[in-house]
Amino acid sequence: MKRNLVLVLWFVVPSLLFAQSNQFIDELLSSPGVTVGQAALLVLVASDNLGEDADAARAFDLLESLGWVPKGKVAESKIKISEYSFMLMNAFGVKGGVLYSIFPSPRYAYREMISKVVIQSRSDPDMLLGGAMALRMLGRIFDIKGVAQ
Repeated sequence: MKRNLVLVLWFVVPSLLFAQSNQFIDELLSSPGVTVGQAALLVLVASDNLGEDADAARAFDLLESLGWVPKGKVAESKIKISEYSFMLMNAFGVKGGVLYSIFPSPRYAYREMISKVVIQSRSDPDMLLGGAMALRMLGRIFDIKGVAQ
């Protein structure tokens, strides 16, 4: 009896852990606009700045302590593509060009992401970020940095 319980726990518990992260990704993909908290969780977990067991509120607090929160935003605010670009460049240590080096800001981070072909579709820096685009941009950052997924 004890052995059966151990076997059940051995297979059930890991599947529940993966279900939580899959649920977050599904929620992200289905949302028309990503919140700052969701973006923080996605980027900070992907860059190993935060554990996978964290939630969006904890990720936002860490983002705030790092000074990467867009001005006037709270965790439930929708994030713009330029702000997400700035978050990605900071989290992954992507080097920018001359203007980004002098004026590190979402504006120049967006321009760097376009020049590095992280953003491939037609977009505007003030567009709200969708879930699918957030994941595509993160995947391209992995390609640039040579991170094994």
